[in-house]
Order: sequence, then C-alpha cells, then structure tokens
Amino acid sequence: MAEVKVRITDELGGNETITKNVSASPVASVKETQVAQDSTQVAQSQKASKSLAIASMLGKQAFNYAVSNVGKWLGDKHIQATINNATEMVGYGILAYINPALAVAAVGVRVATAAADQAWENKQNEIASQRKLARAGFNSVGEAIGFRR
Repeated sequence: MAEVKVRITDELGGNETITKNVSASPVASVKETQVAQDSTQVAQSQKASKSLAIASMLGKQAFNYAVSNVGKWLGDKHIQATINNATEMVGYGILAYINPALAVAAVGVRVATAAADQAWENKQNEIASQRKLARAGFNSVGEAIGFRR
C-alpha cells in the first residue's frame, strides 16, 4: 500500500490536501514521484512569482517616492515640473505602444484640460489685476500707465 497526497492550491491562496491509500505498482510509484516533483515545482514557482510581485510593488513605490520629491529635496519647482512632464510623456509613449487610439484620446483629454486650466487661471489673474487697479484708484491698465482717451 502506498499513500498518495495531492495538494490543490487555488489562485486566492487556499490549499487543500487529498490523501488516498492505493496499492503500489512500479508504474504507479514512478507516477507518484513525478506528481510530487511537479507539485514541488509549482509551489516554488508560486513562491517566486509572489516574491517577484512584492519586489516589483516595493520598487515602484520607491521610484514614485523619489520622482515625486526631487523638487522638494532640491528646492526647485521647475525641475520637479520637468520630471513630472517627462514621466507623463513616458506613460503616453507606453500607452501609444499598447493602444495608439487610446493614447491619442488620452493626449487630447490632457490638452483640453490643460487649456481649460490655463483659461481659468488667466481669468482669475485678470480679476485680481482689476481689483488691484481699482484699489489704487485706476479704472483700467491703460489709465494706470498713462494712456488717456
């Protein structure tokens, strides 16, 4: 009599072991040995893939932290803006490699939102400028710099 153990592991991490006693023949014992070796290889492969996934996640977090804090560490907002734009362009490049149509749509949305943000900022700056002129007693920029009608 030989004891056969079959271990089943699902993708969610659940394990189940089934044990059966069977009569052993030379052919059956060879198959049992092969099944045991295959299950050991699968377990090692799963451990390796989990380790790789964890290492990848940690590496990505470290990279994101470093990239997002360069401006703070160096005290230069312009360098940070340049790095942010470069990482955004790399992302668009990867997206273009995967799906060009989606990349075009994403760039279009980015340009549209940037234009809307710039228009809003210009409007707010104009309002602030008019308030400052009114506080100083002028009706317009032309009046403030000496042009009269």
